[in-house]
Amino acid sequence: MKSLENDNSFIDLRESAQGRVSVKLHASNLVKDSDSEQYYGKVARVTYTNQNILDMMADELPDISVGKITDVMTAYTTIIQRILASGGAARFGNLGTFYIAAKGLTDSQTGKPALTVRFTADEMLLNAAQNVTIMESSLSEPKVTVDRIADVVRNASDGTLTGGSSVAIEGSGLRIFGQDSGVWCAPTDGDGNCTTDTAQWKEVDGSFFYNTPSKLLFTLPQGLAPDGSYCFVLRTRCLGYSKRERKSLIQTVTQSFKVTA
Repeated sequence: MKSLENDNSFIDLRESAQGRVSVKLHASNLVKDSDSEQYYGKVARVTYTNQNILDMMADELPDISVGKITDVMTAYTTIIQRILASGGAARFGNLGTFYIAAKGLTDSQTGKPALTVRFTADEMLLNAAQNVTIMESSLSEPKVTVDRIADVVRNASDGTLTGGSSVAIEGSGLRIFGQDSGVWCAPTDGDGNCTTDTAQWKEVDGSFFYNTPSKLLFTLPQGLAPDGSYCFVLRTRCLGYSKRERKSLIQTVTQSFKVTA
């Protein structure tokens, strides 16, 4: 039998619980032609680790040693893995069933889709959710985060960009996509604030070399004043890597930068 100290043990004493119960609401951008906003929730919850569960089982079964409980948990895990590896489905007590399922699409009528493991909860397990109370529910506003603006030619992110050269912006939610989206260079005042006069903005023309949620790569527009101070204005309806658009346009203004000849 496997011991608690075995590297292959089901129990990892280094684990620690993470998370707290709350719900973050996100505006649904997939509902079209609707006069009212709708929201979906993402739940953060307290996570009980293997060690937490082992301790609780030891309290429930005081006449059985912790080592034996650990061995049973390890054996149960091994058997379930073995059943799934053989292509079968495995019942997990009265809680539900683990099973092999297909995922994704294939490009032919005889194609073989990728496989994954799924779990379907039984009514007994689903009923447990009826006793849960949401203690906090708050709206999570969509946003674009800019972590770094770099002059590609100089490989520098010092707040100075070379006129007409390539610029890399790194962060999250950056992909430029959808109606009225784009990137503009807007002049700033002495305090680094962007002008709201869009007539003075210079749009980034042409295609992006990179246009992903984590990185933009493009050429700085012509016509920017040497030694001028600007900021980038990013507008997008991006939904991550999805090809669908948000109903609302997200705008982000970066920190100011200087342009050199």
